[in-house]
Amino acid sequence: MKITLLTFGLLFAIISNVQAATVTKTTITKTSVTPTSAPAGTMFKFTAELNAPLTTGNKVKIDLGKGLASMTGTKTSYSLSRAIYTTGSQTYKVGIYNAKNVLQGIVKNGTYSVTSATQLNHAPRLTSANPNSVATINENYTVTFNAHDTDGNLNSITVDWGDSSAPEMLTATDRQDLVFNHIYATAGAFLWSATATDSGTPALSSEKVTQAITVVAAGNYTKVCNSGALAGEEDCPVNPVLGNKPTDWACTKDNDTGLIWEVKTTDGGLRDMNKDYANYTADYPTCTEFCHIVSTCTGLNICETVNMSKSFGDSANADSFVLNVNSQGLCGASDWRLPTQDELLGIVKLGNNPTIDTTYFPDITENYWFWSSSPSASYNSYARLVSFDNGDSRYYSKDSSNSVRLVRG
Repeated sequence: MKITLLTFGLLFAIISNVQAATVTKTTITKTSVTPTSAPAGTMFKFTAELNAPLTTGNKVKIDLGKGLASMTGTKTSYSLSRAIYTTGSQTYKVGIYNAKNVLQGIVKNGTYSVTSATQLNHAPRLTSANPNSVATINENYTVTFNAHDTDGNLNSITVDWGDSSAPEMLTATDRQDLVFNHIYATAGAFLWSATATDSGTPALSSEKVTQAITVVAAGNYTKVCNSGALAGEEDCPVNPVLGNKPTDWACTKDNDTGLIWEVKTTDGGLRDMNKDYANYTADYPTCTEFCHIVSTCTGLNICETVNMSKSFGDSANADSFVLNVNSQGLCGASDWRLPTQDELLGIVKLGNNPTIDTTYFPDITENYWFWSSSPSASYNSYARLVSFDNGDSRYYSKDSSNSVRLVRG
């Protein structure tokens, strides 16, 4: 019997030891954090996976740098969510602890990153300073821009010139003018656009600033509508027809000099191409005064035979024509005047017949002579004329009738 009891005791001890050896020890198999990088104040979620359920009295705890905190969960999954405000690279440690906070096993480590808090970014605002609507081939075209960003992070201004060239970008300073220069190589109509961009996250761009321009060859002209708009701008068609409506062609701009010229009509009205005028000036004696001077000196009564309508201020004189055109606001302006001799010679085109660009001045009659405001150096009663028959100029008596083409600018 003693042998039997001894044998049974040994068997029980062996079985107990085997069972104890086969009990699985609970450990942490995996830890993670979501997100791994985010701005300060973001809620980060930390998780831990176990290989087996916790034994009685043990807990999964995490150290975020300010002491241990218990993670919650069931069976083999545990987690903890916290808003983190400390910026920079961070480390967390997860372990299993007993009731006395004694570590049971190995700690699992992990890292994450906290960036500065996201700030609301505002798009910059871009303006341009009265850009020109006309450019000349192979000549410098300039536009001045000014941008402002309320966040103080203005970065650059970019211009797409609308031709085959690549967009141009320059570094910009808040509220300071930035000048762009460009040379167009071909004539035609173009639309350039510009934007300002900041350095925020994400980077934002301003609304586009655009400008339609006409690129012309040197010495060329642009048609101007009665409204004052250039061809292709505002209400003026790209190729307006001659007429009296606001959207009709009535003037021509010389793109070299900037002068704007009257274009004559064929309607029998005030500016009809067939009307001629004398060129009396205020310092020239009126016809009546002239008659009495001659009658007094000669004793002859010639006043009845002199053309009394041709005097300063009369409808047949150039000064009255100027006043009437200005009162009508031709091409949106009221500063029209007689051109100087040199200004008239500036639109002479030798080799043409008549000697002018008839595409833009289709109004030359058989009277090729046009009055200027330039007086004769020798005779007060004479003024200079320019001929569009041969490009010649000469002085002639102010009482003679000739064509008049007004100018402004």
